Amino acid sequence: MYYFIINPASGSGKGLAIWKTVQSELDRLHVDYSHFLLRGPGEGTALARSLSASHRPCTLVAVGGDGTINEIINGLGSFENITFACIPTGSGNDFVRGLGLTRDPLDALHRILSPSKYLHINIGQLQINGEPSPRNFAVSSGAGFDAAVCYSVDSSALKTALNRFHSGKLVYLLTSLWLLFTMERLTLSISIDDGEPAVYEKSYFTAAMNLQYEGGGFRFCPDASPDDDMLDLIVVNGISRFHALCLLPLSLFGKHIGHSGIHVFRCRKAAIKSTDRLCFHTDGEIRGFSGSALFSLCEKKLAVILR
Repeated sequence: MYYFIINPASGSGKGLAIWKTVQSELDRLHVDYSHFLLRGPGEGTALARSLSASHRPCTLVAVGGDGTINEIINGLGSFENITFACIPTGSGNDFVRGLGLTRDPLDALHRILSPSKYLHINIGQLQINGEPSPRNFAVSSGAGFDAAVCYSVDSSALKTALNRFHSGKLVYLLTSLWLLFTMERLTLSISIDDGEPAVYEKSYFTAAMNLQYEGGGFRFCPDASPDDDMLDLIVVNGISRFHALCLLPLSLFGKHIGHSGIHVFRCRKAAIKSTDRLCFHTDGEIRGFSGSALFSLCEKKLAVILR
């Protein structure tokens, strides 16, 4: 059975139009399917929880962006009997970019209906200190600059205004530049795989990457692989704001690696502590504020249709 979970507001409102095209093709092909239009935050998680609780084999298809995917994977009580797929309609689409999936909606649909290749991918977890349960992530989770950008954009009226003109990405750029030169840099204590903690002063951010990209195409960890049972952790610290500004465009191509202030580690888990309250995100969705958290991996992998 195919279940399509659609975020009609994704991609500055393109999600619904894309779904209508996909739905017409499904009906033309006489496919047996069910679909659900999301009306608000958290509904995708509840739907995924209900669908996975049946323990019947099915294909769950996210018609949306990274935020929609994040909601769905956080609702899966078990990865068994679940095959996951995506028809991208978001503005960032780092999940699709990182797995090399097609961005053409009808091409994606035909691959889902007649798959020839699957990949069992790791799913990361963020456990914020004091919270009862972790949050899953498919792309990345981070603290500091990248999370602060997401938080500022989510609370900005400018995003809503620019979305009307399909220019939502512009607010991310403007917010990133403003925060880069105004945010207070952090002192982070990081322990890799239960090792001795290392201190990183004047840090901009740290992110645990399951895929190579985050933030709409920044290739922060070029060697990250979604099925190697490892996370790639990046820490950026100890460089001037102007230097950081120069490295930002280089990171679109992964060319920031090797420069001073850039540290990348491969690990199964990483404990983060700070004397400041850190803003944390999972796949670009704000998860809370805390002085400490743990990045790790789920024990099981999720089957994803590649083509």
